[in-house]
Amino acid sequence: MAAPKNNRDNRRKQVRLTVFDNEPMARLAEQRLWQSDIPCFIRSLRGGPGLWGSAYNLPHDLRVFETDRARAREVLELERAELDTGEGLPDQGRSSGGLWLAGIVLAAVLVLGIILRLT
Repeated sequence: MAAPKNNRDNRRKQVRLTVFDNEPMARLAEQRLWQSDIPCFIRSLRGGPGLWGSAYNLPHDLRVFETDRARAREVLELERAELDTGEGLPDQGRSSGGLWLAGIVLAAVLVLGIILRLT
């Protein structure tokens, strides 16, 4: 009888397939992969429900097993350039919208404070 394999031998390496800008898009891709019998999972990259209250608009990482990576690329029809690095990070221009909003709110509060002090 052969000796049982070490647990490390039974583990399969998980790799990043791509990053989606929000949870709904990541969930759609996850569903497509599961329907094609490709195991995968997603995770929030910037906090999560405990940090912001909702993670739906945060970037989400889509991971698959290394052995399923090529098939997952075909199913999702992802561009080759994005996948070569395995780090399909979201465009920084799109994620800076929260900073603009915070700046506008801060400016409005400052103006309101000045106006109230003058009256």
